[in-house]
Amino acid sequence: MVQLKEFGYRLLSAPYELIFKEKMDPGVQRLFAGTSYVAAGTLFGALLTTVFNILGARILGPEGFGSLALVTSVGTILAISMGITVMPMVKYASETRDDSVRSLIISTSYVQVVVIMTASMAIYVVFSAYLSQLFGVPTALFFFAVIYSVVGAFFALTTNTLRSIFKMRIYGLCNALQSIIIVAVFLLFVSNDMKSWQAAVSSVYIANVAISLILLVYLKDYVKMQFDRFWWKKITTYAFIIIPGSLAAALMVIDRIFINRFMTPADVGIYHAYFLPSITVTFTFWGIFNAGFFPYASRSRDKHSILLRVNKAVPYAILTFVPLTLATQLLFFTLYGSQYPFVFQTSFFFALASAAAIIYLCYSYLMGAEGPRGAKVNSFSSVIALAVLIGFDLILIPKIGISGAAAALIFAYSIPTIYLFSRRDLLRV
Repeated sequence: MVQLKEFGYRLLSAPYELIFKEKMDPGVQRLFAGTSYVAAGTLFGALLTTVFNILGARILGPEGFGSLALVTSVGTILAISMGITVMPMVKYASETRDDSVRSLIISTSYVQVVVIMTASMAIYVVFSAYLSQLFGVPTALFFFAVIYSVVGAFFALTTNTLRSIFKMRIYGLCNALQSIIIVAVFLLFVSNDMKSWQAAVSSVYIANVAISLILLVYLKDYVKMQFDRFWWKKITTYAFIIIPGSLAAALMVIDRIFINRFMTPADVGIYHAYFLPSITVTFTFWGIFNAGFFPYASRSRDKHSILLRVNKAVPYAILTFVPLTLATQLLFFTLYGSQYPFVFQTSFFFALASAAAIIYLCYSYLMGAEGPRGAKVNSFSSVIALAVLIGFDLILIPKIGISGAAAALIFAYSIPTIYLFSRRDLLRV
C-alpha cells in the first residue's frame, strides 16, 4: 500500500509541478491521496451510471427519458430545504480534530434534517395539486419527485458525513456500490418487461435507501441521540447564510422545466442526453476532487495560497474540458441511437459551459470554505447564476431551442465567476 501511494504521488507530481511551478507539500499530498480513493470509486460508479443512462435513453426513448429528467429535476428542487444543514455540517465537523465534538455536530445536524424533511414532505403532499401545476408536470410524476427528494437528501446526508470524518475510501466505495445497485435493479426490471421511467426512478430509490441504511450502521459512533444548542445555532446561522445560494444552485435545473413548457417532454429528453456527457460528467469530476478539496480548504489557514493555485489551473481547465466534453458527447450520441439527433453547435455550447462550470465551482467552494463572510459572497454568486440562467433561458429557448438552453449555461457560470474573482481579497485574511 505504501509503495502504491508513493507511485501515485510520483504520477501526480509531474503535472502538478508543471501547472503550479512548485513541489507538492504534505498537505497537498494528503488531499490527493484522499481524492484518489474517491476517484477510484466514483469513476467506477460513473461508468456504471453511464451504462444506466445510455440504456435508459435507448429503452425509454426521448419522451420517457425526458420524464425521468423531469422527476430528477423537480426532486432536486424539492430537496433544497432538506439538505440545507449538510454543507455547514461538513465545514464545522471537518474543522475540528476532536471526535466527541465532531459527533455532536453531526448528530445535531441529523436532528435538524429529520425535522425539516418531515415538515417538507407534509407541505408537498398537502399542496401537491398546486405544486404539480406550478412545475408543469402531472401529479403522479410530482409524487415520484417527492420520493426522489427524500431518498436523495437521505443519501446526501449520510455520504457527506463520510467527508466530515475524512473517510474517503468508504465514500468512494459508496459511490461505486450505489451505481452497481442502480444498474442491477434496472436490468432486473427490464428483464421482467418493466421498461418505463417509473422503473428507472425506482432503481435509484432502492440504491439510495440501501446505501443510506448501511451507512447509518457504519456511522453509529458519530450519529447519536444528542442535540447541542451551541452547534444548532452555528449550523443554523451558516445555513441561513447559504439558503439563497443553495436554493439558487438547486434551481439551476429549471432549464428542463422551461424546455418542457416551451417545447415537449421529448425535447427535455434530448437536452438531458446532451447534459449527461457534458455538465454531469464535469460535476462528476468536480465531486471527486471536491470530496477532499472543501474539507481541506476549510481547515487551511492560508486560503489565499489555494486561490493562487486555482488561478494557475484555470487555463488548463479550459484546454481540458472543452475537447474532452466534445469527444464524450460524440461517443454518447453514438450509443444513444438514431432517436437522438446530434447537433455540433449545441454540443460546442455544452463544452464551453462545462469549462465555465468547473472554473466557477473552484472559486465558489473556496469562497464558501472561508467562513460566514465567504459564504455570503458565494451565496450571492449562486443567485446571480440563477438569475442569468432564467433570463437567457426565457430569451434563447423560444428562439433557438435546446441550443439556447446550452448557451444560457455558459453565461450562467461565467458571470458569477467574474463576481467571485472580484471579491478575492476576502481570502487574504
